[in-house]
Amino acid sequence: MRKIGIIVGSESDFPQCYLGFQYLWENVLDHNLVVPFVHVTSIHRNTDKQLQDLEKFSKQPAEEKVDALIIGAGWANHLTCTSDAFLRNILHDDQIVVYGVAFMDPANQKHTQAAILSITEVPGHQVVFRDYVGSDGFYRACYDASNDELPKIKLPLPKPPLEFTLREAYTRSIDLLAKKTK
Repeated sequence: MRKIGIIVGSESDFPQCYLGFQYLWENVLDHNLVVPFVHVTSIHRNTDKQLQDLEKFSKQPAEEKVDALIIGAGWANHLTCTSDAFLRNILHDDQIVVYGVAFMDPANQKHTQAAILSITEVPGHQVVFRDYVGSDGFYRACYDASNDELPKIKLPLPKPPLEFTLREAYTRSIDLLAKKTK
């Protein structure tokens, strides 16, 4: 039986979740699915809480662990890829699949575009995003997370941070510029 957790950035996103919630509810009633939680949290305002929750979800015993998280937010949707990065790079979780949803802002198309780009343009993420935008997108993410074969997650190789003095960084930038112009 598939277990799916839901995380959205704001309660104001719930109207765009209605059809997906309805689909999930019907499948829960038919005993085809378990949805142990729906969390509303802002990664910008509740960073520690959100990351603690992800750690809790990831460290549950296999039989209690969710198989997939459907994570949606609007405008600058950092919630989705930040959650995916934390699961992969910090917790080394290669089991929970993240489905990303960009919620629409009918009053400002730039906000909708920013939500989409916040999912699609993050390098190295493994978020499943099949044009999951708005109400229809949330519904399709719920359907796909419930029915599709879940993709295998490949943990990324670490990319160690680098530290430079200003002089070293300046010299390095000159070297890299010179290589680009060759």
